[in-house]
Order: sequence, then structure tokens, then C-alpha cells
Amino acid sequence: MYTEAAVIGGGAAGFMAAVTAKANGLDIIIMERKDRVLKKVLATGNGRCNYTNINAGISNYYGEDREFARDVLEIFGPENAVDFFEKLGIVHKIEENGKVYPYSGQASAVVDALRFETQRLEIPIYTNFDVSRIKYENSLFKIFSNDGNKIITCKKLIIAAGGCSYPELGSNGSGYRLAEMMGHKSTELRPALVQLKTEKDPVKGLHGIKVNAKITAYYKGKELNSSEGELLFTDYGISGPVVFNLSYLTALYDNLIFRADLMPDYNICDIEKMLTVRKENLSHLTMEDFLVGMINKKLGQLLLKRSGIEKLSLSVEKLSDERITKIAFLIKNYDIKIQETTGFRNAQVTAGGVKTEGVNPKTMESKKVKNLYFAGEVLDIFGDCGGYNLQWAWASGYLAGKSAAGK
Repeated sequence: MYTEAAVIGGGAAGFMAAVTAKANGLDIIIMERKDRVLKKVLATGNGRCNYTNINAGISNYYGEDREFARDVLEIFGPENAVDFFEKLGIVHKIEENGKVYPYSGQASAVVDALRFETQRLEIPIYTNFDVSRIKYENSLFKIFSNDGNKIITCKKLIIAAGGCSYPELGSNGSGYRLAEMMGHKSTELRPALVQLKTEKDPVKGLHGIKVNAKITAYYKGKELNSSEGELLFTDYGISGPVVFNLSYLTALYDNLIFRADLMPDYNICDIEKMLTVRKENLSHLTMEDFLVGMINKKLGQLLLKRSGIEKLSLSVEKLSDERITKIAFLIKNYDIKIQETTGFRNAQVTAGGVKTEGVNPKTMESKKVKNLYFAGEVLDIFGDCGGYNLQWAWASGYLAGKSAAGK
């Protein structure tokens, strides 16, 4: 079978690339290895799909050369994504920290809008098409299915096969292997935007507790980055948006320390004064209930134990000034040693990918193979948690599709 162009990958970037290419006059098909398309989009934002972030900028993205993303985002920014989906019927709503959701609160609305557009443009979609290899000769790409029953020949090819994250939703890392067949190299791959396993003691007994915290990541005493938001304690470690935003650092450093500020609205002096007043007002209580109403009860009890109070049956009136200083310090500096991530199976995105040095950031075209393009997570670019990675998918997919149609 011959077609002018083909997209490998039926995810966000692949759909945007195909829709943009066809709208600009290029006949194109979509190939997806799973039985359904856009599975990952459907799961985004806990089923609500924060499909972009109005604040998206270069500082929200990472990779060996994060500047690669600048040109792409300037060509198709978050306002372009909002406009694109508005034209497809998605009324948007901006929520906390610039996250943009469909007003209906349904990820399925975004999926349906994209499906309806491919139907309108008459873009063929081939599911259960698992690409095993690509052969490039005589300026044509030959794409072979894994079962050996299908061969697609095309003049232009866009690889948007995703990364290694959430493999059950479609991405299994095959895009990197296909890129290597075309002469491209990939960086080391690691899970990002993922839960983290930690030492047991700092999280013992805290499973299910959520607090607002500011976390600062340290490597060998050097401050790397910080994030503020919801921190979730789990039976294996820590999770939540504030953890996701810093989890990319595990792709760059080992033996990280995450220092949690458990009362980011107060400085340490304020907390010391607060504890001193509490000692006077709550002298009739035992230490077991000393921090009730100030910090989550279980978390507070663990903090007290880690400050050196062995028996929580101790009377509050016996609390020393030295111990108050220690408790205040722990509230502002609660160190949690990171051991590892929970793996690609739980990761929202992949850190690493096809090296961007081999791709033109103004067109997304390969510098090694003419008429070969890349888009989305398969490239060595990923973003913060909160709509930034879908924005990258739309932006890179748009540019790849537009460039393919324009040549």
C-alpha cells in the first residue's frame, strides 16, 4: 500500500501531526500498535485531561538541550492549543497554576474532538499495526508490520511513537529502536513524573496522608530545584504533584535528598514562637496531641519522635526550649532520602529519548534522513507536571505535520 505520508503512533503528537498535515494538503495515515488510539490522553489529569498549561515556557522543559523546545513552543504555544481545540468544540477552563481543562471536565471530550476531526479530514487509522522495522531506499520509506502481513510505502514519515511510560496505554519504547534504524541515537531513558520510593523511617505510618509542602531537592548538599504543592505519603515513599515535578531529577542524580518544608507559609522563627505559645496554652496535654490542629496528627507524632521525644505520654509542660527549636527545625527541614522511582509502569513521561542534535527544531525534520520527522515524547524533551507534556505533544506534532506538508 502506498500513501504520501504516514505517522507511527496514535497518541497526542501523532494525531496533531496527521490533522495538521492533512489540513495543509498532505494525504496521510496513522498507524497505532494498540487496538485503540489516544489511550494516554484519555487517562490524563485523572480522566479530566489538563490538555495544556497557559504558563508553558522553556523553563518548564528538560533534556540534554532544553533550548531545542524554544522554537517549537514559540511557533505553537499554549494559546494556539486552546484555539485549536476551541475550533473543535472544546470550551476551555483555566484552573490552578495555569492548568487548562475542557469545561466539561472529561478527557473523553478531547479524544472525541480529535477523532471527529480525523473523520472529517478522512484520515485512515490503522490500529493493531505494530511496526517492526523501517527500510529507506530510493527516497521512500517501507514500513513493515510485526506480523509480516502489512507493508506501507510512503514518501514522508513522522515517528510519534511515544516513550516507555505507561506501556499498557501504547508506548513501549519501540520508537527509539525505529529511530536507530534511521541512524539516530537516543539518550539514557528513565521514568519521570513518577512516584518515588524512599527510606522507610521518614514515611512510616503516614500512608494516605496529604499535606501542602515545599520540597527542595539536594544532591551532595547542593540545592537543585524546588516545588510547592500537594505531597502524598505512601506505603513505599512519596507521591503527589510536588513530587512529580521534581522526579525528573532522579534521571540525572543518584542519592537525592528531598527536604520538605511542611509549613511553607511560616518562617522558622514564627513556628518556634507558635510552639512556645502552644506549650503555655496546652500544658494540660501530653505530647501525643501537642501538634493537633497545626500539622496532621500522625505526621506530627512522627516529627516529635524524630526530634528525640521517645515517649509521647510526656506532659507538654515538660517540653524544653531546646526541643521546641528542634521540632521547629524538623517542620521546616524534614529530610527524605530517595532510593528509586516506581518505574516506567507508573511514570507519566519518559526522561530522555532521541537526541535532539539530530533534529531541526524549526521543522522537526531529521538532519540525517530527508522527509523523516519526529514529534512528542519520543524526543529527548519532557516537561513539568500540569499540562506541559501534552503541550509539547501538540506543539511538536503541529510543527512536524506542517513541515511535512510544506515541503
